[in-house]
Amino acid sequence: MENRLRSLSDSLMWNLLLLVIGAFVFIIGYNGVAAHHDFVPGALYGLSVVVHTLEPEMSLSKWYLLLNIPLFLVAWKGVSRRFFFLNLFTMSMVTLMTSYVHLDMGIRNEMYAAIVAGALMGAGGGIILRSYGGGGGLDVVAVILNRKYGVRFGVFYFAVNALVMVFALSRYTPDKIIASLVMLFISSVLTEYVLSLFNQRKAVRIITKKGADLVREITSVRKMHATIFPGKGGYTGDDLDMVFSVTDNLRLRSLEQIVFDIDPEAIFVVENTFSVMGGSFARRKDY
Repeated sequence: MENRLRSLSDSLMWNLLLLVIGAFVFIIGYNGVAAHHDFVPGALYGLSVVVHTLEPEMSLSKWYLLLNIPLFLVAWKGVSRRFFFLNLFTMSMVTLMTSYVHLDMGIRNEMYAAIVAGALMGAGGGIILRSYGGGGGLDVVAVILNRKYGVRFGVFYFAVNALVMVFALSRYTPDKIIASLVMLFISSVLTEYVLSLFNQRKAVRIITKKGADLVREITSVRKMHATIFPGKGGYTGDDLDMVFSVTDNLRLRSLEQIVFDIDPEAIFVVENTFSVMGGSFARRKDY
């Protein structure tokens, strides 16, 4: 089952579908809510919005496309071809949807609008980042700067968003800037949350005297992964095993039942993980 899921996540069609859905949700958040309140989004799309207010004769979609072109030209040799073209595809989808997806969700309260817009745009961004692509030319540049100069992604995007807000100060009221910052904060939270929905697992540590029996049941019968570490009790000095396993929410209770059926005196420790990659789990992005 895990191998089939991994093959699906690696497939081109699945990644393209994620990018289309993510771009659509993002644009619903902006065109459906944020644009009606003149909120300023982050990253390159936000810069496009600000520049569009300065030169409104050219449409927002054209400004977004125009600002992306030099970034992609610079990045042609800096990242893998798959990452490059998937980002190019995302940029194309966002550009087209900006032009043709028009709606009004009818949210008139500015704070409610900031919350909803941030949630939708963050969810869309999270879906995009879950693929083997990214959100456009700025993601490609972020990868190159990280590779060559060690610039962290968070630092890079913070600098870009700060620049966008500096430009926006000359065109927007303080109330709009504050509402936009609220929207950006909620967007970043939702992006992390959506990513965790795809990647989060439960890291389980089990202290037991029956490690061999437990690992045999977990791996051979239940077809789950487990690693055994021999140890010694700090107080008693007795020989013990620590069994480490990674599972998901659906199988956590089943694993707990297995442990206490085999060793009622075992210690069962569960930790949340943000992301698990490698092995039969999610594969790392090929930048």
